Amino acid sequence: MSKIGRNAPCPCGSGKKYKKCCLLSQDGRPTSAPPIKYRAVYTDLDQLSNSVVDLINQKKLDKAEAVSRRLLSEYPDQVDGFDRLAMVYEARGDRKKAAKYYRKAADFARSNPGFGKNSIDRFLSEAKRMESDQ
Repeated sequence: MSKIGRNAPCPCGSGKKYKKCCLLSQDGRPTSAPPIKYRAVYTDLDQLSNSVVDLINQKKLDKAEAVSRRLLSEYPDQVDGFDRLAMVYEARGDRKKAAKYYRKAADFARSNPGFGKNSIDRFLSEAKRMESDQ
């Protein structure tokens, strides 16, 4: 089984990065490492990326799309922009565009370090889900 990268989307499906979601166990220690002190550091990228999830939940889809495009522009070396755009189009019901951006996220993950097979498979699974019953 491949290791999940800290910046990869959380496999639980929350839409958040693994490091901000399931990386830590309930007792505050990393689930796959010996006990260490861990202090979460939230970057501008993290805050911007997670704000898209909040905007989608608030049904502010135009703003969520604008922030997603900002992610692509300001952080071209991160997968967040592709993943968040896919989420926006999915929320809009545009399954074709959502699948396109999930596939772009998978391609990005394949060609960049720090992404395990689970992350790539998740993006591809989401793309296939969007393509089914179109």
